[in-house]
Amino acid sequence: MKQLMFKAAMAALVVLSMAGCGEDRPGDKVAEPAVRQIAEGDLADGLEIVDFKRANGQVDPDSANRYKVTYSYRLQLTRPYGEVILGLAQGLLEEIAPAREPAHDLDFSALEQSVQQMQLAMLASQWINAQDGRFPERRDAMLASCAPCASFWESADAPAEADTRRMAFIVAWSHLEEMAFEDGFKVGDGVDRNAWQYFAKTEKGWQPAN
Repeated sequence: MKQLMFKAAMAALVVLSMAGCGEDRPGDKVAEPAVRQIAEGDLADGLEIVDFKRANGQVDPDSANRYKVTYSYRLQLTRPYGEVILGLAQGLLEEIAPAREPAHDLDFSALEQSVQQMQLAMLASQWINAQDGRFPERRDAMLASCAPCASFWESADAPAEADTRRMAFIVAWSHLEEMAFEDGFKVGDGVDRNAWQYFAKTEKGWQPAN
């Protein structure tokens, strides 16, 4: 009887110990959805997240009640690379489209569009200039491999938008390159990424923190 009671007591201690360890850090049930939401900020039409898994965790050196959880994942192409760039460029174009009818006598929408176009032009120029003359060759290869991209670039359907479309395409392209995508990538290729979130220990357990 004493032996059985001893085994039961030890089992209870193990359970309590495991529960205590679990409270020392955010579990995946709490951490994964929060960090996944951050990772999804990378998504665009033609991109998917695969191999999403917990990679690391550490106590905030400034607070024992804060914990940083990092997940690794792969951001993978589900459509041809050029089409993904095009989708992002079209999204940028929609963001800077002026309102059809100004709400006031002063056309603030047109002013805002002008500022956004200047920003696009600056970003596009910086990226092109950093390539030491290689851009025309890269551009021609990209457009040759993606008919919709070439159509968007040439803008035969909207000649007045040609410059803005081209700047949007270049900025979208540079954004993906900054994430480590390469011109030769095919459907199924991808880049390794990380996302993280801080969590605070509260009376209700671990919660995402700012």
